[in-house]
Amino acid sequence: MELYSTTVIGFMVGIIGTGLGGLLAVFLVKPNNRFLSILLGLTAGLMLSIITFDLLPEAIELAGLGMVVVGIIIGILLVLFIEDIFDRHDRKHKNLREGFLRAGLLMGFGIALHNLPEGLAVGSGFMFTSEMGIKVAIVIALHNLPEGIAMATPLRMSGFGKLKVFILTLLAGVPTGIGAFLGAILGSISNMFIGLCLAIAAGTMLYITCGELIPNSKTIHRGRISTVGLLVGFIIGLLIVEGM
Repeated sequence: MELYSTTVIGFMVGIIGTGLGGLLAVFLVKPNNRFLSILLGLTAGLMLSIITFDLLPEAIELAGLGMVVVGIIIGILLVLFIEDIFDRHDRKHKNLREGFLRAGLLMGFGIALHNLPEGLAVGSGFMFTSEMGIKVAIVIALHNLPEGIAMATPLRMSGFGKLKVFILTLLAGVPTGIGAFLGAILGSISNMFIGLCLAIAAGTMLYITCGELIPNSKTIHRGRISTVGLLVGFIIGLLIVEGM
């Protein structure tokens, strides 16, 4: 398939996947703390499931356990560095809404980072056969739906408008197109490199989920409803991953 077509498909896969997920979250969010708590728990469960059953196994298969551990540590350190920048900027204005904003932006960073190696997979797949490339593209688009929800939910809860949240989720999908372009040019990317990128993305998303999404879901509602949401999200994520 031509380089131009492969790149366009890569952009569409990333933008449609995260964009649709963001659109769902934008219209699901209601101004009720109990509902918001369970929704935030649900998105945290989805992310934990995708990290556990999709990103990490794939990364280990491609790069080996040792390299994956290194990648996870790099990902966590990246988020800590970015969080430190946020903290220095917001030290005098720390509140719950800004906590949601930070969680959403950090999640967007993790998703964008994760979408680059996914784009590489799309581009490399098309260089083998169109059928393989299309299959990989469909799987990644479906995979990106819950990630779009995980990014959009805290952004919406921070007070961002619907259109702004939707645009940001679309932008998080752009690296998929960049990755598809690079994958199509290079033909075959080192498995070690792709695995390391996936592990770094997993590390960033794991820290954000455990350090931002889960604590925030408990803060806005003290009951057990967020834990129920987390477990339901985890199960749904497992069904999504295994169903692919």
